Formats: sequence, structure tokens, C-alpha cells
Amino acid sequence: MGQEGGLESSLTGGCAMAHEPDASALAEEIAKLEDLCQKTAQAIASARSVREAVALADVDVPHHLRAFARVKVPSLGRLARQTDLRVEEIVKDQLSSLTFERSDIVASREFDRIKAVDWHVLRVNYPELYAKALREANLILERKRKR
Repeated sequence: MGQEGGLESSLTGGCAMAHEPDASALAEEIAKLEDLCQKTAQAIASARSVREAVALADVDVPHHLRAFARVKVPSLGRLARQTDLRVEEIVKDQLSSLTFERSDIVASREFDRIKAVDWHVLRVNYPELYAKALREANLILERKRKR
């Protein structure tokens, strides 16, 4: 019996020691993911285009961390909302740039450029915002033509 108790404690101690490196490696990976998410959030905040903001938001979470990454890495959960807000802000800036153009021809060309370069991503990822922004841009251009 004395040997069984000694055997159990040595097995338990061995298991605990075997799990410690795994736990610390897991904690290290979670810390790296948190750091990556924070850097990504900063990059999204400074994104200049819809395409850039959406591309940055795609953070690759390792398969073995996916089950609990949202709980353990708070900044990962905030990335989607932050991206949505940044995309809306970029679109507002693009629409206001159309408003400030004096010439309807220049505004129309600028709108064509924005649509070609940036808004295909908007149409795919944010269809409701795309439709709303398209209506607003067309109203802005129509008002410019009537002046």
C-alpha cells in the first residue's frame, strides 16, 4: 500500500509537471494572440480604405485556441465592431469628399474612382451600408448637377 501511494503521488506529480509547460505555452500563445489583436485594432483605426480595414480584421486564430479565444482574448471580440465602425467612418469621409467638390464632373469622377477601388468590398461585406451610401452619393451628385 505504501508503494501504491508513492506511485500515485509520483504519477500525479508527473502529470502536474507535464501539464505545467502546456499551460504556460497556452498562456503564452493567448498573450501573443492578444498582442496581435491589439496591434490589429490600431491598424484598423488608421486604415485609409474600406478594403484595408476589412482585410486587417481577418485575424487568424490557431485551431486549438478557437474554442476559448473569444473569452480569453477580449480584444478579439472587439475587432469586428471596431471594423464596422471604421468602415462607416471611411464611407462618411468618402461621401463628404464628394460634397466638398465644387464641380459635378470632378465629383462624379471621384465617385467612380471610389466605387472602382473600394466599394466592391463594401458591397460584399456590408450590403446595407453599400446601398445606403450609393443612394446618398447619387443624391449628392444630383444636387451638384442641379446647381
